[in-house]
Amino acid sequence: MKKLIISCDDLGISEEVNLGIQDCLEKRVATSSSIIANGEFYEHALKSVVNQDVIKFYGLHLNLTEGKALNKGSINILSDESNKFKISSQKYFLLNFLKLNKTFKSAVYNEFKSQINKVLKDGIKLSHFDSHEYIHHSPWIFKIINDLGKEFKINKIRFVNEKIIIRNYFKNIYYKLKSLNYFKHFIINICNKTIKNNFSSPDYFFGILNSGKIKTDELFSYLDCLNTDVTVELCVHPANKLVDQINIKKNINQRNFQKSENRIIEKNLLLSDKFRDFLIHKKINLINFSDIN
Repeated sequence: MKKLIISCDDLGISEEVNLGIQDCLEKRVATSSSIIANGEFYEHALKSVVNQDVIKFYGLHLNLTEGKALNKGSINILSDESNKFKISSQKYFLLNFLKLNKTFKSAVYNEFKSQINKVLKDGIKLSHFDSHEYIHHSPWIFKIINDLGKEFKINKIRFVNEKIIIRNYFKNIYYKLKSLNYFKHFIINICNKTIKNNFSSPDYFFGILNSGKIKTDELFSYLDCLNTDVTVELCVHPANKLVDQINIKKNINQRNFQKSENRIIEKNLLLSDKFRDFLIHKKINLINFSDIN
């Protein structure tokens, strides 16, 4: 029997996202969510989602690219003078080709550790790690997270192993090119070849090539093509309504992603009878990251 983890990312990034995730968890159409420790609406996420005790375990959406750093040691290294992160996800991948000094690596380690300590202090039980903009697939960052996993006894991680299904790959070409999803998929696959993953992870992942625009037909086709007795993580970004652009003081790509109507479409997909009936017909079992051996 196939097992499916339906993960809602970006918990803590906005009220609209928090409430959308809350709906999906409460209605049992999502089984996991990852919280951003430095999210602007982190406290709202605690009150409206985590403290409602709908699920027992959450992922930590490790973040180095958006919002303010939690560790003071990040200033002028990872963040600017106002403590806002200043390095893009693309640069974190490019840094694999440079010799990094211990100070820089220590800043990343300490920032991640501050994020871990914050959620643990607030009583959040962590099932796994993942990251904002998939930066944990940068090999040198993955090594740091591996050390933190041992330190905090967290032994599961999102590992983006998205199989190419030819009949899906060339659908929605314009969107996949414009959103750089083809490029992301390629870079992550290249990086995976040099990563030694000692964590437990789902066998497969769905949500890179279709990131920001999950299509029902492509999802169903993907799940159908996989062998039985595998575990798949589906990554979605639900929200209740669009975010007011005036209130988003971020770069244009982040702004567009948060404002995307596809967040509402993805939520409606999870809540649809069509999706429910597919899971029942295919005998797909929904699980949480904590259920992975």
